[in-house]
Amino acid sequence: MWRRFRQNLDPDEMPGDPLGPPLLWPDGRHIAASGFGRIFLWDLATGECSQVLKTGAIGEPSFRLSCEPVLGRVLEGHKLRDFAIWDSADWRCIQTFAGHGEPVGAAAFVAEDRILSISGDSTAQSWNAWTGERLRTLDTRPLYALAKNPANNLVAVGGDSGTVLLLDGPTLEVRASFHLPMTTARHGPLSDERKRQIGIVWNRPSNLIRALTWHPDGEHLLCGSWDFVARMVHSRTGRVVREWHGHAHWVAAVAVEPSRGLLCTGSSDGTVRVWSLHSSECLAVHDVGHADIEGLLLHDGAIYVTCRRELVVIPLPGT
Repeated sequence: MWRRFRQNLDPDEMPGDPLGPPLLWPDGRHIAASGFGRIFLWDLATGECSQVLKTGAIGEPSFRLSCEPVLGRVLEGHKLRDFAIWDSADWRCIQTFAGHGEPVGAAAFVAEDRILSISGDSTAQSWNAWTGERLRTLDTRPLYALAKNPANNLVAVGGDSGTVLLLDGPTLEVRASFHLPMTTARHGPLSDERKRQIGIVWNRPSNLIRALTWHPDGEHLLCGSWDFVARMVHSRTGRVVREWHGHAHWVAAVAVEPSRGLLCTGSSDGTVRVWSLHSSECLAVHDVGHADIEGLLLHDGAIYVTCRRELVVIPLPGT
């Protein structure tokens, strides 16, 4: 059975903030998602929105929340083009980081004292986590997706024109660089209502990378892009190993459940799809009723999906 988690809003507020991608909070007991200058925390045990934390972010959430669980530090957007570190225990702003020319899309701790950030300003940047000093800037194409390899210091980033870079997180040294092939998008007929929700729909090559995560083997990447296709590629050569076709619009989120061999993808066609990680078989299609799917999180046998103004919880197959 699906569950829908509500935001905890003040009585005089209009209903709901658009939500960014979900995050498992450092305490392991909450799911979080950012709104307009706020982070909403839902209790995993009850589904109650138990806390609303104020941040310095301005506008709709464009920054993907991330955290470092050991010290309980959370990265969140700050103002229009900056980002900040917060202490998740007492919600104290530890440090802010300014220097990108456009909003920061994502950032990650790559060492206790190092952060890597990406932006549509065509740079990846390295920072001292304690002082806020910018250490290095790498000129790239516009970047919109970031995934840190949990087994080492390698970070994959992706963006415009199918660009994927494999970086050494602490130093920003480029270990590999390639462009994924562009494909003419294929999709089935859409209803008039879904076309109205989505807006532009086209059948032409477009391969802007919007989502990245690591395969459990630590050698391959799983990518979601604007040509409606999810792909598995080798992280150093760019060789495409497998493709998953079926979405009718941009693939904006990817997540892996390694113990069950599942890949989950979210698209602005309004669906979340569950696939076999080891074949191209689609195991389930879930229509969440919104075109604005922002992100996925797999946790404890369920898919947590942020779609516009709500957090939807969908059981994985077999649970």
